[in-house]
Amino acid sequence: QARKATMVRHRNLHFTHQRKLPFLIPVLLAYVLIFAFLDLTYSGYRLHHASDGDTHQTTTTEGVNMTKLLWEGVSRLEQLDQQRANMCEELKNIARLANVSEEEIGPWLSQLRPMRIADVSDNLTAVLTCQDIAEIRVGHQMGRGVTKVVELGNYKGHGVAVKRVLPTVKDVRECKRRIERNGENTCFIFPNYKLLKEILLLQQLRHPNIVQLLGYCVQSEDISESLADHGVVSVTEMGAKFHIGRARKMDWKMRLKVAIDIASLLNYLEHSPMGSLLMADFKVEQFVWVGGKVKLTDLDDISNVERKCTDDSDCRVDQRDVGVSCVNSLCHGLNAKHNMNGAFKTILRHLLVHGGTEESSVRDELRTLSISASTLHTRLLQLLKKERESSTDT
Repeated sequence: QARKATMVRHRNLHFTHQRKLPFLIPVLLAYVLIFAFLDLTYSGYRLHHASDGDTHQTTTTEGVNMTKLLWEGVSRLEQLDQQRANMCEELKNIARLANVSEEEIGPWLSQLRPMRIADVSDNLTAVLTCQDIAEIRVGHQMGRGVTKVVELGNYKGHGVAVKRVLPTVKDVRECKRRIERNGENTCFIFPNYKLLKEILLLQQLRHPNIVQLLGYCVQSEDISESLADHGVVSVTEMGAKFHIGRARKMDWKMRLKVAIDIASLLNYLEHSPMGSLLMADFKVEQFVWVGGKVKLTDLDDISNVERKCTDDSDCRVDQRDVGVSCVNSLCHGLNAKHNMNGAFKTILRHLLVHGGTEESSVRDELRTLSISASTLHTRLLQLLKKERESSTDT
């Protein structure tokens, strides 16, 4: 009888859990998705409000006021470090119960505060040393390219992006298939060279829309799981992926600010300390969100060499005459035109969608590559000023 009573109690307990579970899982999953949505759109909030001398404009519509209250609430999450840490741990447990991986939720559950140069030292040229980099705890992969991977790193509670070459990247895998086993170590030479090139470029190029180099370590050509023994490591600002689909859904003012960032970067690349620089493969994947700004993060394919030519017909973009002449066997000015063409096709044509006459004129000049980056930047700033004045009047 005692055994029978025990079996009855276990059966009742089992049925009780079965009744609770169908109710619990949807609630927990909704909790995770809401939290992920708030943090996902937080970068949009930062972009919307981050601008030199930009003061928040009070609006009168109820929808905008409610949105303002929402963003102010999300903004305060950053200040509540301890509460956020506790919530993150709780949400990770909930994610496991709901069969939602942390990678799906993304970096928004991270408790790490993004590191800046100012966090390393008051000296803006100071960087993390090999000894410092050895202390970084590496988390999940945030991105993968042809020659390197980007991993989330934790340096004393600060979030950083760790870049290094691993055996799994495309260049290394294809190289290993082509050569004999005893020569496999040579497959890391070219990818490491490209990473070294990016480190050198980041040391020389300083612009608000290029990620900051926080540190690097060059010891050898060896590959290791441990950062302390890894041959070449680069550490930069941590950012979130830039998605053009999400950017297209932002309001007109926010899209203008992103376009202004891109125009400013194009102008800098055209007149950099190293000369006119070419982004050979202009892709959205080369950009990240950092502190409410769009920043270029992948520089290993950048070059300062203009195309060689024999006559003007060699200085075309997509088989189009863009007004670049062949001078002394070089297409002077073609790098800037190529960058503008890439920026328009991949980013700007999706952002500069608005009904005004001036906006249409800018798009037409971008399409024909008849506008310079400097002029584009100036005109976009004028459009943003006009938009702010219009918001004030209403």
